[in-house]
Amino acid sequence: MKRVKKEKLSKKVFYPKYLKLVNVILPDPLTPKEIEVLSKFMELEGDLVEEDRFGTQARTVVRNKLGFKNNSNLDNYIKYFKKKGVLFINNKGKLQLNPKISIPKNENTVELTFSFKLNA
Repeated sequence: MKRVKKEKLSKKVFYPKYLKLVNVILPDPLTPKEIEVLSKFMELEGDLVEEDRFGTQARTVVRNKLGFKNNSNLDNYIKYFKKKGVLFINNKGKLQLNPKISIPKNENTVELTFSFKLNA
C-alpha cells in the first residue's frame, strides 16, 4: 500500500484530523462539535493533564478556549463522551480517554497507520 500523504501539523490542526480518522471506527461516532471539544482536551499538556486530563482545572482551560459561558455546556459534552464510550472512569476514580482514541506520545513525529478489513 502506498503512503498517501505526509504533512507536518500543529497540535491545533493535528488532533481534530486525528479524531476524524478515529471517528470512523467508533460504534457511536462523534459530532463535529464533539470532535472540536475533545481535541481541545487532547491539546493540553503538562503536569496538570498527566494527573487528570478531564479534571476541574483542565475543564476551565478548555471552557475558556471554546468560549463557553457556563459550566453546563462543557459538562454536557463530558456526559456525551461517557455515554458514547469515549471516556470512562478508571480505577483511580478519574475520567480517562478510551484506549481506542489514545493520545500519541511523541507529538513531534506521529505516524498513523490505519488498516481496515470490511466484511459484507
